Amino acid sequence: MTTMCTSLSFSALDGSKFLARTMDFAFELHGAPTFLPEEYQWTSSFDEKVYTSKYAVMGTGAKFGKNYMIADGFNEYGLSAAELYFSHAAQYDQEPTDGAVNVVAEEFLLWALGNNKSIEDLNDHLKDVRIIESNKGVMGVNQPLHFIFSDATGATYILEPQGNGLILQEDKVGVMTNTPDYNWHKTNLSNYLGAQPHNFAGKTFGDEEVIPLGQNGTFRLPGGYTAVDRFVRTAFIRENVKQPATAQQAVNTILHVLDSVTIPRGVNVKDNDESSYTQYQTVLDLTNRVMYFVPYDNRTIYSVAMTDDLIKNQRETKQFPVAADQQFANLNDK
Repeated sequence: MTTMCTSLSFSALDGSKFLARTMDFAFELHGAPTFLPEEYQWTSSFDEKVYTSKYAVMGTGAKFGKNYMIADGFNEYGLSAAELYFSHAAQYDQEPTDGAVNVVAEEFLLWALGNNKSIEDLNDHLKDVRIIESNKGVMGVNQPLHFIFSDATGATYILEPQGNGLILQEDKVGVMTNTPDYNWHKTNLSNYLGAQPHNFAGKTFGDEEVIPLGQNGTFRLPGGYTAVDRFVRTAFIRENVKQPATAQQAVNTILHVLDSVTIPRGVNVKDNDESSYTQYQTVLDLTNRVMYFVPYDNRTIYSVAMTDDLIKNQRETKQFPVAADQQFANLNDK
């Protein structure tokens, strides 16, 4: 299986911080907004050990096997994360480490969000966990993943397991897609310094004056759905879009950015004729602890807040259903 996801961090002028992503996948995940309470217990697929999370988590989840799996989300302290495919590049430990938390890749976020308050906290505790090269996960095959993290301060880091342990690297661009690795994408941006939001002026060729025909500043931007194209396009738009004043305006802005890399069903088809497409978009407000969720088949923006009441009184896992069919606002009823 392959997936082609895009993620970015963002902020509004009022100081609110965000992490957002598209989930592009062929295998139907059936993800929905999901709340995992404090002291949520989950079982490692690798060695069947049971672990208990410290902190409540809100994210896009679905139940696979014994656990609710989270592909993206935030915890009660504002630490957020998203997992993205890192095919042909992810390298995990071949053997478990005694005394460590040994997990398969798709369970890493259960540990990370459930036990750390911030990027600094995560960095201090990474020595306690190992991602194991294993086919014991819920999908029956090892999942090559890398991860983007952002916390309530807006600090954004990535973690790309490449055989040298679990090491956080600052993501100064604020964007992550898929293979190649982050450093490759960062270097590749130098090829697109000619892209700009303003028009280029006309020029004279011989005695002929050539004037611009429409908007031409962005002609250098790639238009495909490869990881490279999506990274460049997202980095450019994120850098140049007008920064919104409020958190509410930021959600709208971020969704417009994500729309530039959202993949319609049918335009990216695998050899087995399965279509890899954007199953959902998620915008995580880390400051106000609100999750915004837009499924593919229904472009309604759903929101669910991690309230103090929810943290204190909801002791069981809770999923928040979304309508499967497109909803409309009927103006005739106004």
